[in-house]
Amino acid sequence: MRLLKSAYSAMFKNASLPIKVFLTFFPLFFTTVAIISYINYSTTQEEMMFQVQNAATAQANTIRESIVNMMITNERVEDSFLRKISSAGDIKNISILFKLDSLHLDEGYGKDTARIRRLSRRESAVWERHADIGTEIFSLHQPRWFLICSKHIHETRQITDLSRDKPTFIQTCEEMQALVPFAAEKKCTECHGVQEGAVLGAAVMNVPLDATAAHLGDNAERSLYIFFGFIALSLVVNAFVFRKFINTPLRRLLHAIDEIGKGKTNVIKEKFAGDEFGTLAVAFEQMEENLLQLKQEAMKNERLSALGQMASSIVHDFRNPMTNLTLAIEQLQNIDAISPERRERMFKILYDSIRRIDGMMQELLDYSSGASVLQYKQHDIDGIVLALNNEYGLLFQNSAIEFSVNNSCTGVIAIDKERFLRAIGNLINNAADAIAEKGKISVTMYEHDSIVVFSVLDNGKGIPKEIHETLFEPFVTYGKKKGTGLGLASVKRLVELHNGTISFTSEPGIGTEFIVNIPRNRTF
Repeated sequence: MRLLKSAYSAMFKNASLPIKVFLTFFPLFFTTVAIISYINYSTTQEEMMFQVQNAATAQANTIRESIVNMMITNERVEDSFLRKISSAGDIKNISILFKLDSLHLDEGYGKDTARIRRLSRRESAVWERHADIGTEIFSLHQPRWFLICSKHIHETRQITDLSRDKPTFIQTCEEMQALVPFAAEKKCTECHGVQEGAVLGAAVMNVPLDATAAHLGDNAERSLYIFFGFIALSLVVNAFVFRKFINTPLRRLLHAIDEIGKGKTNVIKEKFAGDEFGTLAVAFEQMEENLLQLKQEAMKNERLSALGQMASSIVHDFRNPMTNLTLAIEQLQNIDAISPERRERMFKILYDSIRRIDGMMQELLDYSSGASVLQYKQHDIDGIVLALNNEYGLLFQNSAIEFSVNNSCTGVIAIDKERFLRAIGNLINNAADAIAEKGKISVTMYEHDSIVVFSVLDNGKGIPKEIHETLFEPFVTYGKKKGTGLGLASVKRLVELHNGTISFTSEPGIGTEFIVNIPRNRTF
């Protein structure tokens, strides 16, 4: 049962709005009309059975009055009269129940032997047919009603309260049996030695209910036709109203929302009525205007933000070559105190730094124009090691950070050297920012299955686990002293342009290692 309920709930939840409305209101509407139909049937049935009771009572009273008048006029009741009244219209099996002793005839009538024999014969004949009724009728003062079955299929039931004891549905085999007592009137006391109101006998009669059942059945059938006709008409009218005034405006609004979501403007072009959908359409128009304003402001702020971030990133990247330039110039100022070899090395650093600045300027131009063209060439791996030592060995020589480059590779590799060195340098700078005071940074290069692996390892504070999955996304930073969050995103992009991969492992308080895998050979 719980599984069926859960399945129905899931089906209802995922159904369309018309289906939900149908599943909600149709059972309620059906139940309401069914209850009204049953109440109408039950009320009509009660009224018709009440009319049957009135007809039987009136017939009994007529018979009683006829018998009294016949006794006053002829001092006897003829057998032909009793045979004539045994059936009248819809009422059948009319019998007059009495006991000879209950009549309390006057002494004069009691000596009439012919009368006594006639009454005894009638008494026997009547009680032979109605022996099940019993002598309690002589203590009755109000009619009794029974619902019996002419085919003896159903049990007999007494009806004391019609609204409570009536059957749910009348069947054609059922009959209303009436037991109406004959109470003595004042004029009856002239022939009978009883007090006024004493029960002298009773009339018993059966009223078939087949005509009543047929009438109620026809009425129920007509009600059923009207009911289903009304349901069909209601469904058609409701479907038309729902489609015209709910479904169509709702679809137009949903289409408008979809168009707004795609960034289009002036999507609500048709006029809506002045109902709730019209109010909602006006709200959507206002929302569209507000979204357009917000979009324009967001684009403006985004451009300003991108410009600021780009400038910050360029300044961040310019810092290393500018520092190298400054240090080299400071040392070259005392040109007499340095050897020719060291002077040549300083000039080489000046040249490389200026070239790097020029390369970054070119990259800025490429970025602003959307270009990402790399200059791939075969470069000696030892030259990469020398470039890293020249730049970062000098950078960290007067700091508390111990820097080293270890290489076990030989030969050449196809890369855009300037940009690739910038990417490795970005990792080295991040490692330096992760070291609080003293620490170590080591760059290790080795080969594995024609893949040159570049490892940048530090013993800094590590990267928090909560940003591991988003570390390479733009503007994600993990506590650098100065940073925009663009460095690692640009490193990842550059590595992927070299058909390589980048990954990292990090433990808080122990350090971080970035691994860059670059294919040794590349088809140009």
